[in-house]
Amino acid sequence: MNSKQPPLSTSTGISENRSIQPFQSSATANTQDEQWDLSWVGAVFRRRAKLITTVIIGTVVVGGGLLFAVKTLTPAKYAGQFQFLVEPVNADQQQARSSAQAQGSQVQGAPPFDPVRSSLDYETQIRILQSPKLMDGIIKELQTRYPNVTYEKLLLNLKLERLTTVSLDSKEQGTKIIQVTYQDSDPEKIQFVLNELSKAYLQYSLKDRQSTIRQGIKFIDSQLPQLQQQVNSLQGQIQDLRERNGIVDPEREGTQLTQQAGNLELESSTSQVQLAEAQAKTETLLQQFQSDNLSSVLGEAPYYQSLLNQYQDIGGQIALQSARLQPDNPEMQALLEKQQNLQTLMDIEAARVVNRTADSITVAEARDRAIAQSQAEVNQEIQLLPAVARQYDDLQRELALATESLNKFSSRREALQIDAAQEEVPWELITPPKLVLDREGNPEKVGAVNDNLLLTAIVILGILLGVGIGFLVEITQDILQTADETKRTTGLPLLGTVPLDQTRKASFIESFYSIYKNIRLLPSFDPPARALVISSPQPGDGKTTIAVNLAQAVAAMGKRVLLVDADLRHPQVHQVMSLPNHQGLSDIFSSNVSLNVAVQPSAMRDNLMVLTAGQAIADPLELLTSEKMRALMEHFQTVFDLVIYDTPPLLGLADSGLLASQTDGLVLVARMGKTKRSALAQTLEELKISSTAVLGVVANASKETGNGPEGYYRARTFEQES
Repeated sequence: MNSKQPPLSTSTGISENRSIQPFQSSATANTQDEQWDLSWVGAVFRRRAKLITTVIIGTVVVGGGLLFAVKTLTPAKYAGQFQFLVEPVNADQQQARSSAQAQGSQVQGAPPFDPVRSSLDYETQIRILQSPKLMDGIIKELQTRYPNVTYEKLLLNLKLERLTTVSLDSKEQGTKIIQVTYQDSDPEKIQFVLNELSKAYLQYSLKDRQSTIRQGIKFIDSQLPQLQQQVNSLQGQIQDLRERNGIVDPEREGTQLTQQAGNLELESSTSQVQLAEAQAKTETLLQQFQSDNLSSVLGEAPYYQSLLNQYQDIGGQIALQSARLQPDNPEMQALLEKQQNLQTLMDIEAARVVNRTADSITVAEARDRAIAQSQAEVNQEIQLLPAVARQYDDLQRELALATESLNKFSSRREALQIDAAQEEVPWELITPPKLVLDREGNPEKVGAVNDNLLLTAIVILGILLGVGIGFLVEITQDILQTADETKRTTGLPLLGTVPLDQTRKASFIESFYSIYKNIRLLPSFDPPARALVISSPQPGDGKTTIAVNLAQAVAAMGKRVLLVDADLRHPQVHQVMSLPNHQGLSDIFSSNVSLNVAVQPSAMRDNLMVLTAGQAIADPLELLTSEKMRALMEHFQTVFDLVIYDTPPLLGLADSGLLASQTDGLVLVARMGKTKRSALAQTLEELKISSTAVLGVVANASKETGNGPEGYYRARTFEQES
């Protein structure tokens, strides 16, 4: 051991803080490389190989056993079939219906008739052929040879379907052929059942279907007279309503009355204006007449000006003659009499003008009364019109429904007559009942599956199921397994991988040399880092082991190293290095123990000094955040080439983050097979929030092997943490 350690006095200078970029979470890291994905997939296959193989073998064994059991216990089934034509191939019926449509017998509201479309409802017909009523007779015949036959058992293996074809435009079209298929394990029973079915169906086509159609025609014939009588009655009621109210169309009549009412309203307004004008004019002329203002009254008289001129001439003559004649002079008397006559004529004319104006008032009043009477009559008709219109609409609606029903019944009767004529021709059996045979002429098994194909499918299913379960177990297990996975999860540089197997001690020691070399090669450090914090997400991840071995490896390289146990809650360094813990970091603060006494040399390596945690204290955070601790840490960096702080786990504790802020950064330790992804993700998130500089991650206790500066080793750490 090197006894020439530098003095630990705190009076030395303080080194400058380095500028370290804060931790970047995996969410902002670069896109994962395809090499990592393939590596993870390969690792999953290696770890879950036993589970995957077990699932594959189990699936193949179970599937093969079920296949064998099904083939052994399930009897083989065979099938037989026959086909019959249910409609004529020619187009006579379509021509007849097309003619009926041209004559107006098409049902109102129905789509135009398609001559290609079949007249038979095949779905309904097939249901009738499978109905219990039709099957009862067939089952009785079958039970004479096979007593166990029931309707339910027969229907379970019986299939009726309309054959279809595909046209040139890839549209599926139905044919006029119905195919009957029956399955059973007994070929003789199949043949017997098909024979009985074909006979029963052909007999049904001759009798039962005709009877049904003729019953329909009879019912329609009984309803047609009632419908016709209803139509005639409604037409008579409509005609009577029109004659009684003198209308043809209530809607058009209402429009006309509304227009007439509007015109009368306009005439009434005009008449009121004219009456008011006449009254005002008469009143004015009367006032002028009473005040002897004849010029204003007679201003509109045609010969008023002539009388006025004569009156003015005589007045002038009287004025001239009054100078030389006496009033009683006969000549003067004649002039005065003539003047009086003219005045009388003008008074009479003025009275006539006033009377004539008064007559216009009488005429206007009479016209106004006539208009009001017409308005009353029109309004009365308008008030009565809604009831008439409602009654008219009700009758029209009933007539439309009755007419529609009459047309439908007539059209249906005509269609049934055509169907009845067609049913005279029985269904034609175009393919007789026979078994379905294979190429060798033997009855062909129904639903037989190629055993090789089925076994291949079972094997493929087993492989898919095994791989799926293996990856599902891998994903659901919230534990890191490999260094590659750790690097992908954190998005941090992988500083190194510490092996789990202790049999290869050289590889174990070499891994710490590689960790220190990778830390020195980080682009953030120039010159190299002088102080590091070692921590992990949770207890038991191996942070103390990493800190101790990294300190020993760096000391072995000739560097002066100080290992500080800053985990004042659960200190481990003194146990791992077999050192006493009577005086340590906490005692420097609480008991003023000197550094030369507290710091102990390591018996394992020269150049390695150890500062244990010391006695337990109540509040470690108060010590770690004190100015004295900050000054002490800066002093350590001036004395030693590298200071390594072993700190408490990160989750739930602030110790490591506070110490890391006073160093070059934090090294995160994750133990393969133990550290949970969720715990690691939560730790990284907390470090991101606190802007803690994280240098990288160390994958501890790895089971993988590899080469290179970040290769994987097989060795075992001496982990003693809780």
